[in-house]
Amino acid sequence: MSEPQLDRHAEVVDLTREWVRENFLYMRPDWPLDENTPLLRSGVVDSIGVIEMVGYLERTFGCTIPEREITEENLGTLGAIGRYLSRGGSAATAQGGVR
Repeated sequence: MSEPQLDRHAEVVDLTREWVRENFLYMRPDWPLDENTPLLRSGVVDSIGVIEMVGYLERTFGCTIPEREITEENLGTLGAIGRYLSRGGSAATAQGGVR
């Protein structure tokens, strides 16, 4: 990744981690949540939570995440979310990517 992509990646990861902690881990503040923690498989986010998270990502980063791209590969960890939004995803690029 180039330096601007690394900066965007870090921003996406940090903001998304904060949001996940506030919305899903408020009762478990000590839960380890690094870039590689599986959000679904570890029970941090459930299926309804994925929908909420997609809405948060779209609002916060000014992108559109098509249903076909709502996958574990793209959104399964904070690191995956950072990579997906940093490279723009197919629709995020058309909308200007991460702001």
